Amino acid sequence: MTKVESLTKHAALVGVFAVILYAFCLVWRFTMTDPLVQQFHLLALKTAFPGFSGFDAASMIWGGLTSFVYGFVASIVFHSLHKGCACELKK
Repeated sequence: MTKVESLTKHAALVGVFAVILYAFCLVWRFTMTDPLVQQFHLLALKTAFPGFSGFDAASMIWGGLTSFVYGFVASIVFHSLHKGCACELKK
């Protein structure tokens, strides 16, 4: 496996992990009983994911896509700043 393939695979895995965390945040909303906390949670999601407007299907899908992109880009940036990362030493 080439270095670019390894980097892309790792970045995709980090993106999938970000989507799992995002899904956990969506499910977490249903554990809250206080309306003010629910309102704050919705505001936090709107702030973190531009384009997220609420708990409708299109907005949740858009949030999932942006969380994948955030994770993918963060992984690429991390690997570009840390050339000797242990992930790149594996063959």
